[in-house]
Amino acid sequence: MRLFAALSLLFLGSSTNICLASSADDPAKPGNTQPETQHIFGDWGGLRTSLATKGIDLSLGYIGQLAANVSGGKRAGFDYAQQLEFKADFDWGKIANLSGFSTHAIFVNRLGRNLSSDYIGDNVFQAQSMYGGGGNVVVHLAELYGEQAFLGGKVDVAAGRLLVGEDYATSPLYCDFMSTAVCGYPNSLAAKAGFTTFPNSTWGARVRVAALEHLYVQAGAYQVRPEAGGNTGLNWGWSGTTGTYYPFEVGYEPAYGSSRLNGHYKLGFVHDTSNYPDLLEDENGLAFAETGNPAAMHNGRNSLYFLADQMLYRSGQKPEDGLILLGGFVSSDKSTSQFSRFAFFGLTDQGIIASRPDDSFGVLVAWQEVSDALAATQALQAANGMPLEKSAQGIQSHESLIEARYNIAVSPGLAIMPDVQYVVHPDAARVLPNSVVVGIQMKANL
Repeated sequence: MRLFAALSLLFLGSSTNICLASSADDPAKPGNTQPETQHIFGDWGGLRTSLATKGIDLSLGYIGQLAANVSGGKRAGFDYAQQLEFKADFDWGKIANLSGFSTHAIFVNRLGRNLSSDYIGDNVFQAQSMYGGGGNVVVHLAELYGEQAFLGGKVDVAAGRLLVGEDYATSPLYCDFMSTAVCGYPNSLAAKAGFTTFPNSTWGARVRVAALEHLYVQAGAYQVRPEAGGNTGLNWGWSGTTGTYYPFEVGYEPAYGSSRLNGHYKLGFVHDTSNYPDLLEDENGLAFAETGNPAAMHNGRNSLYFLADQMLYRSGQKPEDGLILLGGFVSSDKSTSQFSRFAFFGLTDQGIIASRPDDSFGVLVAWQEVSDALAATQALQAANGMPLEKSAQGIQSHESLIEARYNIAVSPGLAIMPDVQYVVHPDAARVLPNSVVVGIQMKANL
């Protein structure tokens, strides 16, 4: 009965609720060509076009994710999570003749349970990207900011309640997958306090410059506040602020040959000015797990990343029509970062079946390494019968995830995606057996 109820909720939500997927799922980000969004109800009887001519773009949508742990982990079971989203974009050039100026707002509602913590025992990768982050409230503000374009869009400035992950280290391809390994940013970056992720924003600003053809650079400054905007997203104060997050990214976007095989290559560096504790040593350079002294503090934390995707074969005219190879690598400070290295690669193919040009297939392999310093501390704690740092299941080392999915375009604006995940060493430890997860995702854009 519980399974029937969950499935009923999944399909009922797709027909009665709203959304243009999450911003993390369908990001309007610099440095990426965006797929055209389709809607179940088309042009809303001409209303969408009428509003667009007046400078108003409204989007409603729903994402539901039902996932089951069928083998391994803690025990068998299933959970459901969903997101409803309302997005409003205003072009003030059309509304009030303020050329190049626009404002953007996103509100979400999230509910459900987390399969990874409930049944797998995993706090590294999460099987359902739609779980959490929205607060246990009816409406949560995800973003609210203004944007000004200069020189015909070659220079773009945004400021307000922003997410680092909406502009940096991201791609529309990443949330084609259901897990949080890369949706909508590499997990190693998203796990850090300064790298704000959807739907939690802080005060921030960024500037992007299209320096040369196919080349852009962008930089920004963002408030580091672990609680972000609180449960509602409307707590905009400065109490609890620990520092400033400075991301910098260079992107190269070629289009090769007569088929225009699109590519996106990103090199980024981020610096967080906050103070973070050493994961192994105290202020005397000794292991705090043995001395009992407080951990030494470090002023600032850095990460470096390289991300790429390249179309190898084109099967249609839309941005993602064809076979695309993607991959990336992230490296972070070992002394202060729980996850020191992260790597992934994958393939996506839209139009793999000629008679179904809007269907797509994807496979992803991701690997995440826990800091050697943290693992050493956990080993000392285990030897002394102490609780392990980060509430780990066991001494952590690394975790891998293999994911495969097939997205079925049921009708314009409606898609169903079966998904299979194989989790190697859940929670990056060797305590729980490897886990097999099967799931289904539904997206409805009204």
